[in-house]
Amino acid sequence: MKKIILMFILIISITLVGCNSGKIEERPETNTKENVNDEIEEDKSEEIEDVAAEEIPIHPDDIMLDITILEPDSIGNVYMEATFTNNSKYPITGYSAKVLLKDKNDTTYLSTYDTVMPGETSPKFESFGPETQESDDYEILTLEVTARTEDGNNLYIDYDFKLGEANWWEGSND
Repeated sequence: MKKIILMFILIISITLVGCNSGKIEERPETNTKENVNDEIEEDKSEEIEDVAAEEIPIHPDDIMLDITILEPDSIGNVYMEATFTNNSKYPITGYSAKVLLKDKNDTTYLSTYDTVMPGETSPKFESFGPETQESDDYEILTLEVTARTEDGNNLYIDYDFKLGEANWWEGSND
């Protein structure tokens, strides 16, 4: 008797599973997630448009580095020499670029803290360069700039070239 009941339950189970397995059902929660994702994407695109509408006080193209890779010195060290021209309307009081040396997978900094007025070119500043002496073997990762506003406050700008982002804020000169 137990065997007959078990066989009956097994046959009913297989029949029910077999009848249902031919269709692919839509799940309402999937549609809900897709709708939420669409709404999030719309919100992100609106935020990007808002950020794009708000202009960076100093565009990085206005203060881009001019880098020259020098010949190795007497002990074989390779250096990069750099300058920048201040094409912005603000005096630049600090300039520091984080540079990836691809041949060594190492980072170095090209920095100067001399005041460079609008229209002027900075004094030369240097740091270690790629041992291969190839311009393709370095990449500028970030740029940190300090400028002086018309109000006498400091304007701080951080550019991240990998992410394509810029952050800036104004602080007192104290």
